[in-house]
Formats: sequence, structure tokens, C-alpha cells
Amino acid sequence: MKHTTGLLLTIFLSVMNVSSTFSQTSKENFIQGLLCTNRNEDEKAIGFFNKALELKPDYFEAYVMRGSTLMRLGNYMSAIIDFDKALELDPSLIKAYNYRGFCYLELKDFRRATEDFSKVISLKSDYPNAYESRAWAHSLGNKHKEALPDYDKAIELNPQFHEAYHHRAWSKLALGDTTAALLDFTRAIELNEDIPTYHDDRGFIYAETGNQKEAMKDFSQAIKLDGNFVSALLHRAQLRIDEGKPKPACKDLEIAAALNSKEATELMGLHCITEEKSNEDSEEKKVEGESEVKEEKGDKKKVKKEKKDDSQETKDSE
Repeated sequence: MKHTTGLLLTIFLSVMNVSSTFSQTSKENFIQGLLCTNRNEDEKAIGFFNKALELKPDYFEAYVMRGSTLMRLGNYMSAIIDFDKALELDPSLIKAYNYRGFCYLELKDFRRATEDFSKVISLKSDYPNAYESRAWAHSLGNKHKEALPDYDKAIELNPQFHEAYHHRAWSKLALGDTTAALLDFTRAIELNEDIPTYHDDRGFIYAETGNQKEAMKDFSQAIKLDGNFVSALLHRAQLRIDEGKPKPACKDLEIAAALNSKEATELMGLHCITEEKSNEDSEEKKVEGESEVKEEKGDKKKVKKEKKDDSQETKDSE
């Protein structure tokens, strides 16, 4: 009996040891995956998450992290599958609903995105990002009236939420309230003046409403923050063209064209003369001028000869 009991104890301890090693190895792979994501080594991270899930198929955190990594890589459908699996294992995972909502946004499935962000709100009603995300889903789905209350709630919960002000501005603009939209764009810039898009967007509205001076300031500030910001370069170039200043406009277009902007290339063809083309035109004008001078001299000689002939005929008739 003693021998049997000792054997059972040995077997039990062995099983416990295997189970412990099993869980530890899975966790170690998970941690390695996290470290890789922090180093932006997403492909490598997925390999570690795969291994963690092979060892522990119910490891819902690994599904969430592998899903978010796939999402960053643009593989939204595979990411959604991982979030679905994580939610099967734990239906209260806020991150899984939130990430899946963003995947649906990228896939332009605004209804499902709204449903996921609503689920986040039901689980955490004081989470401002969830309201802002649901509002943005409404905005992208052209439901701007439905979006405004969510933007308002997000800003109420977080008065420093500059993204919410920026997105709300576009919904207000879509609803025809330009004045309120400009106030929101301005508030977003006050809260974070280092985002070039905010300046470019407000500049665009200023330009559309005829305030070219303020528009120029905003476009220039956007370009100062990001010298390769194609949208701002195009907007400033167009404004300069409208003001009859093609030379500085063409400098902006040249930069944008070098960044593979087809619109910039087309505008250059319409408004900009290259140095080579300018030299060709000057040479043509020079040749044309010389030709005209020669023709003029020839005409003068011809007139002089005709006068001489006429004079001779008069003498002969006398």
C-alpha cells in the first residue's frame, strides 16, 4: 500500500511539473512576442504568439495580442478571427471589442464597428475613447447628427481630447455649421499645435470661406511641421496660383511631385515652366526676332528699290 501511494504521489507530482512547464513555456513565448511588438518586429512577434497558442489554446491574451499585431500589418480579417476567438473565451474583453471595432472601420463596415464600440461603452461607460470611436464610425458612415452627442460625451469626459474636437469639426462642417467647425479646429490646435493635419484642415476651411491670409498661415505652419506633407504643399501651391504667384507655387508643386503626387505633376504641367523650356522659348523668340529684323531690312531695301525705279521712270517720261 505504501508503495502504491508513493507511486501515485510521484505520478501526480510529475503531472503537476509538466503542467507547470507547459504554462511557463506558453507565457515565455507570449512575453517574447510582447517584446517584439515593442521593437516593431511584428512578423517575429506573431511567431511567438503562434507558439504560445500551440502550447495553450485557451490563452485569450495571446489571441488579443496576435490580433492587434495582425491589425497593424493590415491583415484585418485574420485579426478579426483572433478577436472573435478571444471573446469566445472571455466575453468581457474590452480590448478585443475595441480592436475589432477598428478593424471593421478599416473594412468600412461601420455598422459592426458601431456595435463593437457600443459594447465597450456598455462595459466601461466612463471611457472617452469609446465614445469618440463610435462617433467617428458614425461620421465615416455619413451619420453626422448621430456622431455629435458621442463627440460631446468624449469631450465632457476628457476636455483635453484634441482628436475629438478635430473629428467633431468635420461633422459640424458636414452639417453646414462652418463657424462652429472653425472653433473646434482651433481648439484642437490649441490643445496640440504639433499635428500638421490640424493646421492643414483649418487652412482648407479658411481658403474655402475666402480668408486667404489665415489659410496661408495654416498651410505654411503645416509644412513647417512636416516638410513632406503633400496635402499642405498642394493647398498652398493652389492658393499661390490663385494669387498670381506661380514661382513660389511651383516650388511647392516640385516638392510634392517628387513625393509621387500625380496632382502636383498635373498642376506643374499647367502652371510651371521649367528652366529648359524657358531657355527654349527664349531661343525661339530670339530667332523669331532676328528673322523679323531681316524681313524688315528686306522690306526697306525693296521699298527703296521701288522708289528708285519710280524716280527713273519719271525721268524717262520727261
